[in-house]
Amino acid sequence: MNTQLSTRISRTRRGLAVLLAVVAGSGLAGCSSSPEASTPAPVKLTDITAADGTPIKQVTLAERAVQRLGITTGTISRANAAVAGTTAEHIVVPYAAVVYDNDGSAWTYTVPSPGTYVRARITVAAIDGDVAVLTDGPADGTVVVTQGAPELLGAEAEIAGEQ
Repeated sequence: MNTQLSTRISRTRRGLAVLLAVVAGSGLAGCSSSPEASTPAPVKLTDITAADGTPIKQVTLAERAVQRLGITTGTISRANAAVAGTTAEHIVVPYAAVVYDNDGSAWTYTVPSPGTYVRARITVAAIDGDVAVLTDGPADGTVVVTQGAPELLGAEAEIAGEQ
């Protein structure tokens, strides 16, 4: 396994642990702005089905949960990047936006609306500094999560407790 992939998987696992701590310790399920709220707003997970029939979960977080998890965003764009020793214009995504699942497949979380996150498969051709060069994935201009993606992966997987 290459070093970058191993590091990203390790960060994903640490991110899942952070998410569990936030959920357990801070009442992520109670994300209302007022501590006096009688019914806390839970983290909502809504199942949706992608066009190809693959079940994908949409993760919807309250604004306070987004802030507590420190979620930040960037965009998929066109930029000069090196692939196989040749520099040319490619579709790129900030490498921080790339997460890997258990089988090593690469994904990024798109942001169709504020507080709503949907995982999208990407194919990474190369890593050039702080960007991943894509051969397949969401379109140029798509907003993606650059910080907090491992926590979203944990929320999507509905991980609870030490697993």
